[in-house]
Amino acid sequence: MPQPKPGDRFSFAFLDEQADRRHGAVVERILSNREEGLSPEIDEYVADWLEALPLDPPASSDAPVKSFTVMLGTNNKTYIQGRLVTLTFEQ
Repeated sequence: MPQPKPGDRFSFAFLDEQADRRHGAVVERILSNREEGLSPEIDEYVADWLEALPLDPPASSDAPVKSFTVMLGTNNKTYIQGRLVTLTFEQ
């Protein structure tokens, strides 16, 4: 995967969901483990953190759209809130 940058759009799907429902998002910031407040030992497990905004927020809520964090693992696996996801960046 090429290095993402702020403004990049991507789609993701949770692997534990039955349907192949894709969600859209845009990268706000890329954070290092140090910027996330983690110790150097975590470098063996986590490559980067993406802070992203959803492009398809729930329609039923009047609350402001909140960003979420994507963990890019050194093992080429990607997680959102501890759930394994597939991630595809738009060209």
